[in-house]
Amino acid sequence: MTHTAVVGRLLAAAGLTVPEDEIEVIAAGYPLQRAGMDALYAVPEARYADPALRFRADARIVDWAS
Repeated sequence: MTHTAVVGRLLAAAGLTVPEDEIEVIAAGYPLQRAGMDALYAVPEARYADPALRFRADARIVDWAS
């Protein structure tokens, strides 16, 4: 499957309507973007890491310095 076809399917799955000329431009950069995304998941040490900080409304400040 060509990069243009992959990008077209991804955009369609997201419910986005994009002109063909823009799909071609996006598809030109797709291999680099795909490689970057694959690299993010290729780090074994980060497999179970939480990638984001979480807001906790019930959090309390604990004075650990005293």
